[in-house]
Amino acid sequence: MNRILQVFCAFFSGLILSVAIPNEIFSLGSPVAGLISLIPLYIAISYAKSYRDAFFLNGIQALTVHLFSSFWLANFRDFAIFTLGASALGTAFIAAVFGCVLYIPFTWRNTLWKTGTEKAWALPVRIIWFALSWTSWEWVKSSGFLGYPWGTLSMSAYSFKPIIQITDITGVYGISFLFAFFAAVCAEGLLLTDMLAHTVKSPVLFTGYRNTAACLCMLFSISFLYGVYQFYRRRIPEKFLNTILVQQNLDPWASEDDNEAIEVSESLSESRITDFLRAGMKPDLVLWSEAVLRYPFPAAEDHYSLYPEKEPLVSFINRLHVPFIIGAPYTFNRKKHLYGNAAVLFDENGKYRGAFNKIHLVPFAEAIPGTEYEWVLKFMDSIVGFSSGWKAGEQYVLFDVPAHKNPDAQEPLVNIISLENDDSPVPQTMVRISTPICFEDAFPSVCRGLFFSGSEVFINLTDDSWSLTKSAEYQHFVIAALRAVEYRTTLVRSTNSGYSVVVDPAGKILADLPLFQKTSMAYAVPVYKRNVTVYARFGNWLPYTALLLLFSCLLSVEIINRKRYC
Repeated sequence: MNRILQVFCAFFSGLILSVAIPNEIFSLGSPVAGLISLIPLYIAISYAKSYRDAFFLNGIQALTVHLFSSFWLANFRDFAIFTLGASALGTAFIAAVFGCVLYIPFTWRNTLWKTGTEKAWALPVRIIWFALSWTSWEWVKSSGFLGYPWGTLSMSAYSFKPIIQITDITGVYGISFLFAFFAAVCAEGLLLTDMLAHTVKSPVLFTGYRNTAACLCMLFSISFLYGVYQFYRRRIPEKFLNTILVQQNLDPWASEDDNEAIEVSESLSESRITDFLRAGMKPDLVLWSEAVLRYPFPAAEDHYSLYPEKEPLVSFINRLHVPFIIGAPYTFNRKKHLYGNAAVLFDENGKYRGAFNKIHLVPFAEAIPGTEYEWVLKFMDSIVGFSSGWKAGEQYVLFDVPAHKNPDAQEPLVNIISLENDDSPVPQTMVRISTPICFEDAFPSVCRGLFFSGSEVFINLTDDSWSLTKSAEYQHFVIAALRAVEYRTTLVRSTNSGYSVVVDPAGKILADLPLFQKTSMAYAVPVYKRNVTVYARFGNWLPYTALLLLFSCLLSVEIINRKRYC
């Protein structure tokens, strides 16, 4: 295969994966495209003549995926130079480095072919190596301060509901491994067919391929059967949280104050609270999206006692007598201009009770490294006219909100009778909720910390209105929905313009709102018994195992080669 064809294969692989990920045509993505997306890349790398070739081929593939699937990052105003430009180059470079890792077993193959010493283990090792390397690459690109969990194989799998159920064991990296494994087996099958057509016969290779394909079928079968069981099993909620989700669909960058956003949100909230009351149900919680309010708390409580003039926010909440959670700034240190991106809680009387501050900030947009240096401040000012960002939160903060017990729920095996003094004449049913903000719901590390802090429901507040594309909204959703499956908990997303949705622990959509519309909904959110899944307990054990296996394989082959030539 000549170099031009190799480059085309890498580009084509990136194009297929871009189609597999939720996009403007396939709103929730295409699992079929995801399964086959890496076949051209595998073939291209198998014909590479050097590590340099593999470096550029994988870099081209990753750059194609990033630009075609995350093009909407260019809409992030002046920060597009970082959100799209810098992220594209960074992603392509890291992918290029992993291209060299992907190429390692093909150097062994070329050596073995030249010496006529092809072994039974060679072909299976190439396939497994590719799947493990790809899993490791997606983990590396999705982790840490610069992590970007978009453009991954797992994003293509949401519609394949039985398969995504394995994430409660493996995390999303189990999907990445399975899909990469499938692509590698298919690609090696095509390469083997080409070899046979050119009268190169190798019973050893055929036996290795047959056994590896059988292993793939077994893994898929086990995963599918487990997924069918988990997807269709009956789960009985312990409680219900009667919730109003408000989607005001206003561009926060287009107005000088937040009065219009508050007034629109108040109107949408009251109409849905009325729906609950007409149905004889008491509303428990109202959710407004990220960054609706402009003035920082706690001091802003006085401001919102007076504004908007039509009906001040505090008075509005007190009149409706329902707790609210709203996205707003939070003051850490006013003198040092340290503010957080927060979700603030108002009780049913309209009193501010506390806030959760976003922990994982958007690099170079919300968090700017090196701002303690004068030259960094000047550089950022010259590029985007902005040189400060949010301060990251340092605590896992959860909110206890009154809810309703499900009368059909099974009674617990243990009942504790306490003499604790309670002012309420009737014992209340409480729900402990966490509020990951914006793309924090894409990071299992953040959600894991919230889960083990006691969260029973993930409630995500997001503002993706700036993206102006439905693909951005759905991409964010499918990544977030996998958190519900990983931790077997309900996920609620209350967003500015979409995708506002309620998802159950199996990843099923229970209720949703249309994109880019001023609307709201009232829904009794089911709350299930907390169960610590394998993934919750052990975290990203699969990527760590993949790296360990890659190192062990590399060491073993090196030892074998040394013995052969000694």
